[in-house]
Amino acid sequence: MNETEQAADRIRKAIPNVKKGSLRFYGEWFGRPHDNIHTLVSGEAENDCLRLFFDQGETLSVWRPRGLTIDKSTFKIKTATRVRWGWYCYGRPQVSSNLYFMEFKRLGLGITSRSNNDFSQRGLKLTLFHPAVEIL
Repeated sequence: MNETEQAADRIRKAIPNVKKGSLRFYGEWFGRPHDNIHTLVSGEAENDCLRLFFDQGETLSVWRPRGLTIDKSTFKIKTATRVRWGWYCYGRPQVSSNLYFMEFKRLGLGITSRSNNDFSQRGLKLTLFHPAVEIL
């Protein structure tokens, strides 16, 4: 079992006793701080990609996740080569035209980002000093 599969196994065993809250990627909040409550419902591994599924149809994909901390008070993935958060526009039907994403890639000492939602890309200050993924 590789590290990604081990992480998926730990997450599956921890559900439903996993930290719920707002997401932050490399120090940047998804939305306003503590604006959303995301609840993890399942996880799986495929090769080096960890896929996490949340209660509102959101999906978090994390490639080469390392440094997982998971319990009732903490959810953190310290490093990853790539992180992709996908969500449906809240309050609208869950159809492909309402599906948005934010993606972050680690390149050396930097992080690049892209999204199909202009609002989520404004003024990002991504830093490797923060975990790749956190639920706070």
